[in-house]
Amino acid sequence: MSKLALLHSGKFYLNRSSRTLAHCRYKSQSAHDSPRLENIGIFRAYGKPVATIFLWSALAYMSLQAVWSKLYFDEIKLETEARIDDLQDELKRIERS
Repeated sequence: MSKLALLHSGKFYLNRSSRTLAHCRYKSQSAHDSPRLENIGIFRAYGKPVATIFLWSALAYMSLQAVWSKLYFDEIKLETEARIDDLQDELKRIERS
């Protein structure tokens, strides 16, 4: 039986670390299998992609937040400077009268 046929039969799985075929027991054959051990396989399979997406999205969020904060601060600064100029002009006008 070829390696590909063994893989599709469900009796064996490909061991990534050693790149060899290893025997895999069915769930019904072992009374010691627990849902907790099955969840480890889920984390091993999907943990790295989920973590990568989470980290990239956090980086993008923080970068956009920093850009927005900078733009907002610049806008407030311009408005404040414009208000100061208006008040100085009004003060000069009052002093002349």
